[in-house]
Amino acid sequence: MIQIRTQKIIQAPRWKILRLIAAIKDFPQYMPNVKQCEILEKHQRSAVTSWKVEVDKMMFSWKQRDDIDIPNFTVRFELLSGDLKTFSGAWTLRDHGPGGTEVTVEAAAEIGIPMLDEVIGNVIAEKLKKNFDLMLQAIDERLTLQRYKNIRHPNISKIKGFAVIGHPYNLQHLIRYFKFFKPDFELPSQEFLMKVFELAPSYRAYNIENFKSATGRVVNGHFVMCPIIPVALILSPDKVIEKVVQACKVAEQLGVGIATLGGFTSIAGEQFGRMLTSSVHVPITTGNTFTVAMVIDGIEKAARMMGLDMATASVTIIGGTGDIGGACARILAEKVEEITITSRSEKNLSESERVLSYYGKARIRTSRDNNEAVKNAHIVIAAASSTSTIVDFNCFKPGAIICDVGYPKNISYTSCDRRDILIFSGGTCAIPSEFNTGFDVGLPSNKVLYGCFAEAILLELEERYENFSWGKGNITPDRVQLLRDIGKKHGFEVAPFFWGSRTMGEREIEEILKAKTDAARSA
Repeated sequence: MIQIRTQKIIQAPRWKILRLIAAIKDFPQYMPNVKQCEILEKHQRSAVTSWKVEVDKMMFSWKQRDDIDIPNFTVRFELLSGDLKTFSGAWTLRDHGPGGTEVTVEAAAEIGIPMLDEVIGNVIAEKLKKNFDLMLQAIDERLTLQRYKNIRHPNISKIKGFAVIGHPYNLQHLIRYFKFFKPDFELPSQEFLMKVFELAPSYRAYNIENFKSATGRVVNGHFVMCPIIPVALILSPDKVIEKVVQACKVAEQLGVGIATLGGFTSIAGEQFGRMLTSSVHVPITTGNTFTVAMVIDGIEKAARMMGLDMATASVTIIGGTGDIGGACARILAEKVEEITITSRSEKNLSESERVLSYYGKARIRTSRDNNEAVKNAHIVIAAASSTSTIVDFNCFKPGAIICDVGYPKNISYTSCDRRDILIFSGGTCAIPSEFNTGFDVGLPSNKVLYGCFAEAILLELEERYENFSWGKGNITPDRVQLLRDIGKKHGFEVAPFFWGSRTMGEREIEEILKAKTDAARSA
């Protein structure tokens, strides 16, 4: 006798799931493995049904009797005839947490072919289990789709909250993450640690509760861990997008109204955008629009403190053909005298140069040499997300303003002996309430947040459940200003300057200006 048991937690009330299971005639519409399902006889709480199911190119055909026990939320089935000798079992639905249901399928079967029961029994068991797993997955997917179709009607859909999807920015950050939960954690080999982390699925790491806006409105959310480190995007992009989809599915199970892709997950989203949006239902944003707003506000604030006239400034944007870099270039073209954009791709540079020629008054230059491009720049925006060094510190001119908005931040988190330049982590904001993810995310305090994370909170506060920052080239000045205004309304503003763990205040700015003057005298 073959024994099968499988289980899944579905975020829906029992009655909704029972109604779907009872409507078996609809199964072929949304269950790819169910090729045919017909009701041959129908009674008040039972039916005789005919099935054809395909699993791994193996077709099973049978006729069964179904009995629906509504008070106990159970559906029992028993084979009447078919390919198997016997096949019977039950679907059992139990309450699981607020609004959730634990669905369990248990079944027993016999093949009935002499000598083969024992030989291939385990194989058939695996295929039958996979069939029920696929059915459960399809039911979950259908209920999720229905929920998000009603997203404009919160009372019906019960959709609310935000999800922040993040990951460690390097191996050392991953180790700090583990040590946060267990300070005396003894490290295995790096290779083993990386492999275990790689095998882990995306999961909810922390609940973010009672985040309060300056308006008094309170929202809740979740931090979802996507178990990748940036180098993985280069080594295995397929694996990365799989985990990003998993993370979005976790957000869906949590019933949030908006999910933001933090760090390298947004890059995966840009590269595999269509695949991602076709696989999930929750509205997704990269958070890049508010990040751009904070970058622009940050460099304008820095220019005022450094006594720099933006109208005569020369700006270099490393990674200027990317989503954030390109948006910064389009906005700054109205404000500065000259913009140089850099990229590794000559084709991307040519296209970006053509597009930028329609914006503003600034002269547009291009370069594939980061070091050469920054030598005469008053302002440098490092928007290239790279795991390796992207520029030599010695190439910055004295008094230069360097805004590091890439992730991982390989400029503002790198120590150097230059005291005549202002480097700060850009795209970050000060927030009105503490944001606690349960561990160190690389920020100086719980009152400072990455712009991409902040965008999800702002969209939740406004109940704007939409793919706000999505698709390269769609970050317009108007949308940046819209989010900036929403941010101000809720008490979000550009963060104080910090360089790694070092705060850059007025005294530090005075020291930089003095060092700049000293460098000019000795030149």
